[in-house]
Amino acid sequence: MASKDLDRLLTLLGTYDHGAAVPLYDSLIRDPANAAPILQELVYVVAKHDDPQLHTPHGLSTIMAARSLLHLTKPPGGLGLLRFLVLYNFGLPKSSLNSDALAFAAKSIPAAGLEESAVAYRRAVAKGLGDQAGSLLCRINLDHGHEAAAHVAARAALDDLGRLGHNLIETAAYLEAAHTIGPPRDLVPLTRLAHIQSVALADTPVTMITELDGPGDAEPDVALLGELVVDGAFDRVEGVLRALAFAGRADQAYRPLLVAASQDPGFLGHTLELVHHARLASRLLTPSENAFLLWKLYRVLTTRFGYPEFLELGPPTSVDRASVLAALESSLAHKSPPAETTVRQALESGVPLEEILGRVVDFYGNWTVGEKEHTISYLNAALRTALFLGKEEALLPLTIALGKLPF
Repeated sequence: MASKDLDRLLTLLGTYDHGAAVPLYDSLIRDPANAAPILQELVYVVAKHDDPQLHTPHGLSTIMAARSLLHLTKPPGGLGLLRFLVLYNFGLPKSSLNSDALAFAAKSIPAAGLEESAVAYRRAVAKGLGDQAGSLLCRINLDHGHEAAAHVAARAALDDLGRLGHNLIETAAYLEAAHTIGPPRDLVPLTRLAHIQSVALADTPVTMITELDGPGDAEPDVALLGELVVDGAFDRVEGVLRALAFAGRADQAYRPLLVAASQDPGFLGHTLELVHHARLASRLLTPSENAFLLWKLYRVLTTRFGYPEFLELGPPTSVDRASVLAALESSLAHKSPPAETTVRQALESGVPLEEILGRVVDFYGNWTVGEKEHTISYLNAALRTALFLGKEEALLPLTIALGKLPF
């Protein structure tokens, strides 16, 4: 019976019948093992989000950010956030896309080489031809594989990162959803992404990115990069970024920029979100494209580089674990004591960073906040940045984010 109930709920998620779905969810979630298939189906269903009145549809990027957050904890932790996602889903208008129909439309396009298909896709996007672009991107996916299609879409986003970085952020979210869903249903998020890019990048010329012939003469040294940006020696920064990109370490090249964006996360956290998603997208880009994007972001996003001394961790302490965690929970529930104090205590007393991040996610379901779309996305960028930076520098993104979030 439980299996039939789960199948029924997964079907209801694609409808607007929240009256039947929510009580069923509340019953099924008593078994935390049901959380994973529910979350997986939410990714697919919300990938169909289609609201012509929204220039920037946040639906799927919110779901993907929440999915990332939920992977930092384990049920029954995080179930409050998952319940919010179920409710959130029913407020999103969706298209009736079908993977079989999308595959049929894609196969009606003559087969072509990857380079020719990529050019055709970018041309369709520039002309605002969403249906044609969708079929082309699906054809690339079917003929040349997911990584090839993901690169074509990610490269298109580099032509205009968008207001507050939305074009790149949305592209990264839809590509991650397609990867998560897998074939054949991955054609749905790819098609929706093509439509979104056809609106966002219509009439946008292709940005020429020079194909570099190698790593250059600089050393691929992240520590050196951090020193150069603090000193303002940007005449040398571009060379180090290029070297890191060609060394396959583009993601590590974002470390000093993530520290800077954590200090000044921007309007509703969008600056930090952009850098976070650019780092994730680095695996989809060529070394030359990574060098281009890194240099662009380092030049335009911020001037406040360097880790602030007052947020450096002190020596290990032997504070009682129970009292440290109780204080941390008070911070998450009431902002008192401030997170700077309690997160610091937890880190210095040896509480694993992963456990701290999990507790933050667990408390999110209890917070009463306004723009949940933005708070989820910003919180995910902050927590994932903390994990990427590691224990010694995690206090910065956590302190700023937990101080800014309206709970």
